[in-house]
Amino acid sequence: MSVVSVKVPPNVKEDMQRVKDSVKWSEEIRNFILDKLEEEKRKENIKKAEEVLGKVRGLPEGSTARLVREDRDSHH
Repeated sequence: MSVVSVKVPPNVKEDMQRVKDSVKWSEEIRNFILDKLEEEKRKENIKKAEEVLGKVRGLPEGSTARLVREDRDSHH
C-alpha cells in the first residue's frame, strides 16, 4: 500500500489521539476515500449514460433525469 498524509488542526489531532483506542483512523480514512472514489465513478458513469441517452430519439422528456435519479437512489 501507498502512504497518504493528511494535515489537521492541532485540536483535531488531540481529539483523534483521545479516541484512538476505539477508532481505527487509518481504516476510517481508507474507507472514506474508497467510498468517495466509488461515488465519483458512479457520477462519471451517469454522465456517460446521460450523453448516450441524450442521443437516443423517442425517449419521453425527463427520462434521463428519472433514470439518473433511480440509479442514485438505488445506491443509498
